[in-house]
Amino acid sequence: MKPGDSSEPTTQADRSPARGMVAGTLLLSGVVLGALIGGVIGALVGAFGPLLAVGLFLGFAGGTAAVIVRFRDL
Repeated sequence: MKPGDSSEPTTQADRSPARGMVAGTLLLSGVVLGALIGGVIGALVGAFGPLLAVGLFLGFAGGTAAVIVRFRDL
């Protein structure tokens, strides 16, 4: 008999209750990193505000993608 053929309910592995906090921290770090990169590039070329906003947006998108990849089952 294969493990998947059993009629007994399967139990999921024990998960840490801090997974949501880790996902939020991963998202926040993406936003901060994007803002930092956008701000530095913006300061160098003289367009701080617009490139900071672009960096925030791209950081949020990147952080969201990282959370989706890391925590598909959350």
